[in-house]
Amino acid sequence: MDQIGHLSWLDIGIIALVLVGVTVFGHRVSGQTKSREEFFRGGGSLPWWAVSSSIIATVISSVSFVSIPSAVFRPGGDLGYIQILLGLMVGKAVVAAWFVRPLYESKTISTTYDYISQRLDRKVGKLSMVIGIVITCITASVKLLTSAVVLQVITDLPLPTCVFAVVVAAVLWSWIAGVKTVIWTDFALFAVFALGSIFAAYWTFSAAPIPLPETLQLLDEKAKLALFDFSVDPSESYTLWAGLFGASFLSLASVGTQGALQRIKSCRSVKDAQKAYVVSGLFYFIAVSLIIVGLGLSVFYEFNPLAGDVLTSLETQPDRIFPYFIATEIPDGISGIFIAAIFAAGISTVDTHLAEVADVSISNVYAPFIRTDASESHYLFASRAMIATWGLFFGALAVFFSRFQAEGLLDLTFKLPNYVWGATLGTIVLARIGVGTWRVYLFGLACTFLTVWFLQHWNVSFFWWVPVSAAVMIGIVWPMSGEKAEWGGVKVIEQPTTSS
Repeated sequence: MDQIGHLSWLDIGIIALVLVGVTVFGHRVSGQTKSREEFFRGGGSLPWWAVSSSIIATVISSVSFVSIPSAVFRPGGDLGYIQILLGLMVGKAVVAAWFVRPLYESKTISTTYDYISQRLDRKVGKLSMVIGIVITCITASVKLLTSAVVLQVITDLPLPTCVFAVVVAAVLWSWIAGVKTVIWTDFALFAVFALGSIFAAYWTFSAAPIPLPETLQLLDEKAKLALFDFSVDPSESYTLWAGLFGASFLSLASVGTQGALQRIKSCRSVKDAQKAYVVSGLFYFIAVSLIIVGLGLSVFYEFNPLAGDVLTSLETQPDRIFPYFIATEIPDGISGIFIAAIFAAGISTVDTHLAEVADVSISNVYAPFIRTDASESHYLFASRAMIATWGLFFGALAVFFSRFQAEGLLDLTFKLPNYVWGATLGTIVLARIGVGTWRVYLFGLACTFLTVWFLQHWNVSFFWWVPVSAAVMIGIVWPMSGEKAEWGGVKVIEQPTTSS
C-alpha cells in the first residue's frame, strides 16, 4: 500500500514533520509549569506578538480554510466576506480600547466569570459561566468537525476516527504546559497556516489555464468580484452593514469568554495586551488569501467540470470542494503542505478551547467545591485530566454536528454560537460598567433569548442577533437596576469570588 486514501506516504511524512516540530517547539519554549496560574494564564510572562498570533489562530480555524473558499466557489459566492472581516477587525480594536485594562488590572480574579461576579453578582457570574461553556463547546466542536472532514476526504477513514485524531493532537499540546504551550504552539501554527494560505492562493490561481487578465474577466462575468453589498435587507448575511455592525459586535462578544482573559493575563503589561489585540485584527489578511483560493477554484472548475457524483455530494456537503481539489489536483508532497496548514489552523483552535473550559472547570468548580485543600501538584494533574475529558466531549459533539453539514460549516460556525453570544456580550458590558442585579439580569437574559428567537423567526440574518439581543439586555437591565454606571477607571467591587 503506497498511500492511505488520497494521502501519499510523502504527504504523511510532511504532516508528521510539521506536527512533531510544533510539539517540540512548544515544549521547549514553554518551560516548566509549577502552578495553575502558570498553566492556565501563563504567569504574565509571554511576549505580546506571540499572544497576538494566538488570538488570531483561535479565530482563523480549519473552518476558515475549508469554508471560505467554498462560500466563494458556490453559486452566488463573491468577495462579500471581506465586509465581515472589516467588522471583526473593528471588534478587536474595541476590545483593546475598552476591556483589556480593567480585566488585566483586576488582580483578584482567576476567570472572566470571577470578574462578572465581583462587578455584578455571584449568581450572575455562575450563570454566565454556564453560558460561556456552552458557547465554547459549540464553537470548538464545529471547528473540530471541519478538521475531521478534511482528513476524511483525504484518507477515506471514518469521520469518528478523523475526529479522534485531531482531538489527540489538541489534547497533547494543551497537556504539556497549559496555556503557555497553547500560545507558543499557536504562534508556530500561525506561521504554518499563514504561509499555507498564501501558497494556496497562488497555487489555485496558477492552476487556471488562462492568463490573469482573462481570469479576472471571467470572474467578473460570473459576478465573483462583487465586493460591497449596501443592501439594508436584514435577511441578507453578507452585507456591509452586517459586517460593520453585526460582525464587529460578534468579535467584541468574545471578550466575555475565558479564552480572552487567559491571553490578556498572559501578557507582560496592559500595553502589551492592548497591542496583542490590535495587531491580531490586522492578521485577518489570511482570510483574504482564502477568498482568493475560492476565486481560483471557480476558474479551475470552469474549465475542468466536476463529475456528476462529486456535484451531488457537494449539494449536501458543500465545504468539501477545497479538500477535494487538494486530494485530486495537487501533487504529492505539495498537498501535504496544504493539509498540514489546515490541521494547524484546526488544532490551534481546539487546544485553545480545551485550555479555556478546563480552566473554568478547575478554578470555578473543582477547586472551590470538590477538592478545596489539595496541593498544587494535584490541581495540575486534575487540570490535565480535565483537558482530556473535555477533548472527548468535544469529539462526541463534533460527530453529532456532522448531521448539519448541508448548511455549510461557515454559516454553522457563526450561527450556532450566536444564539447565546448576545447574552455574553450584554453580560460583559454590564459588568464593565458595574450595573445589574440578579433578578433584573434574569429578566433581561430571558428577553435576550426571546429576542433571538423572534429574529430567527422573522428570518433576520444571524449576524444581527448579537448586537440586537445584547442591546435588549443592556436596555432592560440598566434602567431597571437603578444603579449608576462606572464608566471611568478600573474599580472592582471586592466580593468573595468562587475561585480558589
